[in-house]
Amino acid sequence: MLTQHRDFEMTNYIWPIDDGYAPGASLLMGLLLDRHRMIAASEDFSLTSQSVDPDLAQFNDNEGACYHEAGHAVAAIILKLRFDHVSAIPSDEHRTDGRVAFGNHPCDWRLIQDSSKTQALSYCILLMAGMAAQLRWQGEEADLKACGKNDREDLDVACILVAAKFSIATATNSKEAKIIKAFAWREACLMMANPRVWRAVCSLARHLYTSERAIAMESDVAEIVATAKICYQPTRGIAEITRAMASTVTSP
Repeated sequence: MLTQHRDFEMTNYIWPIDDGYAPGASLLMGLLLDRHRMIAASEDFSLTSQSVDPDLAQFNDNEGACYHEAGHAVAAIILKLRFDHVSAIPSDEHRTDGRVAFGNHPCDWRLIQDSSKTQALSYCILLMAGMAAQLRWQGEEADLKACGKNDREDLDVACILVAAKFSIATATNSKEAKIIKAFAWREACLMMANPRVWRAVCSLARHLYTSERAIAMESDVAEIVATAKICYQPTRGIAEITRAMASTVTSP
């Protein structure tokens, strides 16, 4: 059951609009409806392939990239996954409008193979956090099919490696992989539905959008998360995922 009290404290909220703007009752209700939308979206993995007509889009592409990358970076801090910096700078080399650079910290298959099940699943959530943040910011105008292509491809590989940690050999579109993908998307959406998490994402996205360098170091993101006083944990633990994975093996 959803509650409307402490979750919706607006003190020091960094709104992605004019400084000093005091949100009224209509905007508070808008935030509540927005949170409902994200909770509903968490159950629909097909949204990760949502496509829109670029001629109808009203949002600046770079602004959307800032929210996308901010979602990844804030999620990384929450999930205790190390990185070097986050940027909203287009890169032909990496085929992205921005990225979280891991530097000397392990990522991709290296992080999954050398980590616990919890860390491996956390990496899957991290991969979906960018699209979840962009969906919350842009709604039906978020072109997740285009902006999340690399994330979905990385998740395909990650699912196979994560399943192996459960001693299950699987393929990209198998039942086991779909369980992991649904889990990662659900947790990413619920994370972005959390008001304190969203406060941090908005603050970081504004920094990336307005700063001259469009870069934030890991320590900068950690400070933003600490200021937002985030105490968030994924809602589904390893035990539940283990049971779900086991059921796919034992079911006829």
